Amino acid sequence: MTAATPTARRAPGSLAGRIVVWAVFAVLFAYMTVQSVGNLVTVSQSVRAFNEFLGTASGGSTLTRDTPWVWLVLDIAIAPVAFVVALWASRRARLAVTIGIFVLAFAAAGALWLDLQLFVPRLLDF
Repeated sequence: MTAATPTARRAPGSLAGRIVVWAVFAVLFAYMTVQSVGNLVTVSQSVRAFNEFLGTASGGSTLTRDTPWVWLVLDIAIAPVAFVVALWASRRARLAVTIGIFVLAFAAAGALWLDLQLFVPRLLDF
């Protein structure tokens, strides 16, 4: 750095505010991830029970379903990926911009997450 290069100093409150935003959204994204893991467990158990039931029926093996692992894993990955992208995008932003980026990331992740939460059971259509 030369003497002509200006240096920007952040206010200490700005960093504390950003840490609060990061923590709040970390909890929200963690909740979304936990719900996705619950969905994975529930759907995989339902598919397994359905297939076991069909195994006892005459000719039921033709109706068995596969667990949609790709969609379930994608459902789990949405929230952590959105959080990391928002964290990366807001790493040097002001507090107001950081809040906006995280709200946008949470809305986008929530829309995708909810679509998958509703789409996966439709794939099975018991």
